[in-house]
Amino acid sequence: MRLAIYEIREGDEPHRLAHRLLGDFRRWTELVELNRLDPPYIANDPAPYRARGLRVLGPGDRLLYPYAGAVEPVGEEDAEAETYGRDLLLQRGELALMGGTVAMVRGLENLRGALERRLRTRLGELPAHPDTYGHLLHQYVGRAGGEAELRYILLEAERVIRQDPRVAGVRLEGELLDGEHVRVLAYVEPIPPGSPFPVEVVL
Repeated sequence: MRLAIYEIREGDEPHRLAHRLLGDFRRWTELVELNRLDPPYIANDPAPYRARGLRVLGPGDRLLYPYAGAVEPVGEEDAEAETYGRDLLLQRGELALMGGTVAMVRGLENLRGALERRLRTRLGELPAHPDTYGHLLHQYVGRAGGEAELRYILLEAERVIRQDPRVAGVRLEGELLDGEHVRVLAYVEPIPPGSPFPVEVVL
């Protein structure tokens, strides 16, 4: 099954998206199952639902959908780029240049970079999505609690990673480095066709 990505807009609803993307409003359950969504599935403000641990998409989030268009077969690299997207390459938070132009990253490397940015961005720091993008890890990092603190950190990191519809599964490990920093290592299983890969951040 070939997959494509649609960016959610304000006012989108599963039935209407199924009609627009799949040609049949009755196929809305396919979108819900493919993206592992919880009721109400899509909301203009998904933050209250996410706070309860529900997987709900909002404006700016990506929705995967089956794509059956008449396209030429593509190689593995092109399939990865189509599935995981393309974006500007950032190095230490700055745009990377290649030959005088802005460099791009695609495929699994784009997904890896996107997940690292999610784990490094506090909720509210991204002006375009102040209530839907980012983490609440700062509530736990640096607080006394040892293993209990680490469990909360890993749960929040998992919630943040699973918000990306290109992630099929994730397993996390963590280590408290000192009183104020923690290392999080995520073993990410992307949706097909990609292979699992690690993401590591120190917070």
